[in-house]
Amino acid sequence: MGTWTGTSTCVGNRPACKNETVVYRFEPVDGHPHQVRLYADKIIEGKRVPMGALVFDVDEHQGTLRGEFTRGQTHGEWSFAVVGKAMTGKLVILPDRSVGRDVKVHRASDAEVPAAPPVSDYDE
Repeated sequence: MGTWTGTSTCVGNRPACKNETVVYRFEPVDGHPHQVRLYADKIIEGKRVPMGALVFDVDEHQGTLRGEFTRGQTHGEWSFAVVGKAMTGKLVILPDRSVGRDVKVHRASDAEVPAAPPVSDYDE
């Protein structure tokens, strides 16, 4: 849970992909104790710009999160592993299972990042 910030780096030959500084906000999903909702932002000109929201399944024993999505023509799976105050992750493009992004973020206080947009600004 909480706020995380760091980098999301493009992997492979994806001309439209841009490396990003990101802020991720994880919140509980009411009535679903083994799920969290991610509100994902990228930082542009010092402001948080919503990229979307996604529900993740949580494996507390493994310290991992996993969420599958389809947006437009892209079908993919995000996965993250948490170790202390650090989290690493990747985007795997389906069905070929190629890696599209690597993520390295760390836990942050809300004072360390730009103000969060309202939840209503996110597509899920």
